[in-house]
Amino acid sequence: MTLTDIGELLKEFDTLPRTIKQPTYLELCKYPYNRFEEVCSRLLCYYLSPTKEHGFKDLFLRSLLEVLEPNNVIHYRFDSINIIAEENAEGKRLDILIQSDNNFVIGIENKITACLYNPLENYKNRIDLYSGQKYCVALTLRTITSKNELTLLKNNNFINLTYSEYFGRIKLNLGNYINDGNSKYLVFMTDFIQTIENMNEKKVLNPQLSNFFYDNSTRIEKLIELYNEFNRSTTNIKIDRIAAIKEKISEITDVTWKDYEGWDLYYADFNPDKPKIGIEAYFESTKENVLGKFHITITTWSLSDWNYYEKEILTSFPYKKLEKVDNRASLFIETISNNDEYLILETLKETFDFLKDLTGSK
Repeated sequence: MTLTDIGELLKEFDTLPRTIKQPTYLELCKYPYNRFEEVCSRLLCYYLSPTKEHGFKDLFLRSLLEVLEPNNVIHYRFDSINIIAEENAEGKRLDILIQSDNNFVIGIENKITACLYNPLENYKNRIDLYSGQKYCVALTLRTITSKNELTLLKNNNFINLTYSEYFGRIKLNLGNYINDGNSKYLVFMTDFIQTIENMNEKKVLNPQLSNFFYDNSTRIEKLIELYNEFNRSTTNIKIDRIAAIKEKISEITDVTWKDYEGWDLYYADFNPDKPKIGIEAYFESTKENVLGKFHITITTWSLSDWNYYEKEILTSFPYKKLEKVDNRASLFIETISNNDEYLILETLKETFDFLKDLTGSK
């Protein structure tokens, strides 16, 4: 693989959208696959109820009716809506039934992971017992195309509605409800929607990105192999150089200098009766030089320890960069370019002597 090949590969990659789906909360929970339809039905029942504490009122119900009756506006009172989960239909269970006084009734058979084989005749008979306009719906992840399933739908006056159609309408209407909705339940709602959308394999990866990885898998694997080899080589150079510096600084200061994984040089054996403070030093590669920059810092591994020394340190080093991250503080004393050994050792010793005096070490 030549540098020209690598350049062309990266240039093509730069033109692609980077949209790999992250796992949703429901996916992280590892929902029971054979019971997932039941989980979704319960979530739908909750959001379909206009009076629940989610605050999105009739977003789910209005969106459903708009899909079922795109040319008609159906009126109802929120307090007239009755949502029933697993309605008894001649000994069988209809997943969701929505009823509004004598105005309308909607029966929903929810199908996500399984084929449609349910006793729709029983469900229709149960729905027919209610007054008002009747809607029999098979809500599915993918459009039903099987001849047998289509016949089952037709014979029992059911229509097929996909989650994509339903959620698409909900997302179009969401802006009208967002101000009143509870932000906590908005997170749950969007997570639920994203989980269903992720179950469509075509949406897990952007098609362009997926095609790029498929078409270039061999070259990408070779590029990763070369990059890993490059990282190993540069890391080994840094480890060797840190070992040499460690040996020399130990000779002129103290023998208890240590290193973390070979590349991070540090000393923290000052006065044990004082809050812990130390020196950390490491190389950062530049484009021209693996050992291009050598950073030397005064470091504490807790902010409370830093607070003990802060005033005196900043008085001595007033213009140095200070970072406080994850309960540790690092003051960048010097960044030395091009592996200047004399300056590296001199600065390490000066910093060592300063901290020795600061902590009252013997």
